Amino acid sequence: MIMRCLRFLLVALALVAPPVVLADAFKTAGVYTLVATGITTPLTAAAQTPITALDGATSATLTAVFGYGSGGTSADVLVQTTLDGGTTWLDVAHFSFTTASATKYANLSGLTPKGITSYAALAGEGVNDGLLGNQLRAVITSVGIYANTTLSVRVSLR
Repeated sequence: MIMRCLRFLLVALALVAPPVVLADAFKTAGVYTLVATGITTPLTAAAQTPITALDGATSATLTAVFGYGSGGTSADVLVQTTLDGGTTWLDVAHFSFTTASATKYANLSGLTPKGITSYAALAGEGVNDGLLGNQLRAVITSVGIYANTTLSVRVSLR
């Protein structure tokens, strides 16, 4: 009799309880391309279209692939995030390339505990871990005229 009452209560609760919604992280998890382009003429802080609606992402693995052809001197790509809807962009990773093909990686966590500190833009290769907003974009700067040179940056969000 007690078991029958418990079953009845569980069925009744299932009928009136709101449905369980998966966390936002499951909606945004995946692999996204921040940039995939050929580099020819010099670029100065060429901001690419951001990927948006990344609410719930807690970590990101970035892969930057530079396919060198010829010419040029240097190419840098910043990966940036925003915490205010795109008004202010913050550097989270900086990749530098010169005159050789290379593949580079960076891992970021939005869960990294940080003390209160001043923000510092990345002047050279490195990461600002602990910053992960709901948008990401790539910004490219290159020096010299490259030929047959490509750059791609992809992010795997979890």
